[in-house]
Amino acid sequence: MAVVSQVVTPEVVTKRQPTGALIRRALQLRRTQIGLGLVLVILAIAIIGPHIAPHGGNDFVGTPNSLKVPGALFGTDHIGQDVWSRFLHGGLTILVLAAAATLLGLVLGIAVGLVAAYSRNVLDDILMRAMDVILAFPQIMLALVAIATVGPNPVTIILAVGLTTMPRVARVTRGASQPVVERDFVAAAEAIGVPRFRILLSEIFPNVLSPLLVEASLRLTYAIGVIAALAFLGFT
Repeated sequence: MAVVSQVVTPEVVTKRQPTGALIRRALQLRRTQIGLGLVLVILAIAIIGPHIAPHGGNDFVGTPNSLKVPGALFGTDHIGQDVWSRFLHGGLTILVLAAAATLLGLVLGIAVGLVAAYSRNVLDDILMRAMDVILAFPQIMLALVAIATVGPNPVTIILAVGLTTMPRVARVTRGASQPVVERDFVAAAEAIGVPRFRILLSEIFPNVLSPLLVEASLRLTYAIGVIAALAFLGFT
């Protein structure tokens, strides 16, 4: 009678590259350099723009809808304000509001997504259905309703855009966290009595950071677009 021996293949453990090495490799890519260059140009224009603008952002400089006003590179708008000066003055405001709104949406969305993924019960359903209700309405429409109700001020804009950003971040966080919740190290942390809040922050959150960084960049882009649209409508 032949005896078949089972061959055990040793598990290959790959060494994780340090974060610094990954960043250096990414910076060597041409597309990364182009992207960073564009970002730096935009930031530079936003920061120094108000200091080099030929006119104030709300100054009336000449005939409306005219290209022959001295110092007005792109002419004037329908009420006689310098389009170029308004562009230079408005960039920093839009970026600051968008960054604050994105940060608010990230904090709230990550909290909701982590709690929903970890609870795995009726609380998960309640939280995600609430997020679905917010997602059912266009972001710009909810922002306009909030501004029309409370008034056009920076706090209202940040809250409106941030709260409408929250559901999208929550869904990504929940989806990325669900496989992590089932891992053995989470069960081990629960077994030794680690508080749930600490499990969420120290065991689950670090393992979903990569997709959240990508989502943060997308949310910032959309926030800039929404706030720029509100500025075009005269609400900032």
